[in-house]
Formats: sequence, structure tokens, C-alpha cells
Amino acid sequence: MKNYASNRVRNVVLLGHSGSGKTTYSEAALYYSGATKRFGKVEDGNTVSDYEAEEIRRKVSINTSVIPVEWQDTKINFLDTPGYFDFAAEVKLAMNVADTGLIMVSAKSGVEVGTEKAWERCEEQAMPRMFYISKIDEENSDYYTSLHKLQKQFGVSVAPIVVPIFEGNRDTVGIVHCVIRKAYRMDGNKRVEIPIPEDMKDRVDQHRAALCENIAELSEDLMERYFAGEEFSDEELIAGIRQGVKDLVLAPVFCGTAATGIGSYALLKGIADYMPSP
Repeated sequence: MKNYASNRVRNVVLLGHSGSGKTTYSEAALYYSGATKRFGKVEDGNTVSDYEAEEIRRKVSINTSVIPVEWQDTKINFLDTPGYFDFAAEVKLAMNVADTGLIMVSAKSGVEVGTEKAWERCEEQAMPRMFYISKIDEENSDYYTSLHKLQKQFGVSVAPIVVPIFEGNRDTVGIVHCVIRKAYRMDGNKRVEIPIPEDMKDRVDQHRAALCENIAELSEDLMERYFAGEEFSDEELIAGIRQGVKDLVLAPVFCGTAATGIGSYALLKGIADYMPSP
């Protein structure tokens, strides 16, 4: 593992209700970044994060695990915390050494008590945060209901960056990145660019416009350009989102399904692009 300058390091604590997908995503990050050759599963008791006998037996995290991931030119240190409230002390300790919080939300369960607790802890510590809606391909999941509940609960700062592409009976076939307006699907463990579906273009434009409106509030210059109808470039939008996250006025939302890798690459890049360094 090579040395990284401090501005290329991200210390990210994984937060959320038990069962929201924290350990599974950390496993996906290791696998799709090339750090591991196999994809461990909680139900099989072979994940990197949950390695103690009691964790394997219970199939839940009990201790905080540090998961180092090298992604392109960035080192991301994930801190996978327990979701059960019995182990709240572990979460508090992890947050004391992290710079940002990634709040995991299951598309099957939506906003839960653990989601609210995670947000409250981030608020108390003035910690920048992002959301990841997991399990978007599983039975009884509902991505858009979960997103709307997040926005209703936590306000207009909750802004989707990545949205899923569904086909047929809610089958997840890919994602669209609203900032750069590109769509992707997975081919094995590789990401392949595809055209944005025609029926999604208006929705993507609406999400991008909402992001531009949030970014415009960061400065008078941006506000003037926004009201003049000037479109922000992708680079300006990325820089604006990064500043908005740092200033605690923006909580970007990503989504995916760790088991198939859909959304995993986008989240790793989002962490590198938007989350502040130490």
C-alpha cells in the first residue's frame, strides 16, 4: 500500500440501522477496488469486517472494523460500525476519529430509528454526511419511497446524485449519475457505460437542476449566474457539491446493490470527489 498525501485520504464512518447494509457495502468496496478476490457474505460468515466468532455466529457486527480501500488516487478508510444500539459506544468512538459519515439506508425499510440516530450524531458533531440507499434490487424494496422519506425527514439538503435504472418488475439494471449525466451497468465486476433511458432524461434533468439550485446558494456569484440562466459545468457542480457537503448544507444521496456491484463504483468516486479530507 503506497503513501498518500493527507488531501487524498478519506476517513468515513459507516452509520445506520442494523441490517442496512454497512458490512455488505464495505465488502463490495474491497472487492470492486481489487483489494480482495472474493465477495464475502454476512450470512456465510466470511466477511472481512465481521471476523470474530461471536459476530460470525450472530451474523451482526459487534465491534468497529477498519476497512482500508485504495480507489484510484485516493485512500478511503471505512469504519464499519455496529447497528445495534447495545454497541452505541463503538459508534461514538468511530465517529471521534472519522471526518465524514456515510449513512446507510435499506430500500426495503426506509428511514428507521438507526437512520435518525445517525443523523442526530452527525448533527451533534457537525460532521459532513452522505446517504447510500442499499438493497434497491431486493424484494419489497422501494427506492423512491425511501428517498422521499429521507427528504421529508431531513429537508432539502438531501439531494440525489445517483438514481437507479429499473426494468420490468423492478429489476435493477444500472444507475444514472445526475451530475455528469452518464448511465452505467455492470458486466461481471466491470462497469460499462450505456445510454440514459429516454424515459429517465427528464427526471435526471430535474435532479441536476435541484443540485444547481442548492449549489447557487453557496455564493452571490453563483446565485447571480443561476438566476441569469447560466448552466454550471460538471466541474463547477462537483466543486460546489464538495463545498456544500463540507459546509453541512448538502447531503448527497447515492444508491445501489452491493451484491451485483451496481452503484458501488459511483459511491467510491463520490466519496473521493465530495467528502472532505482530514
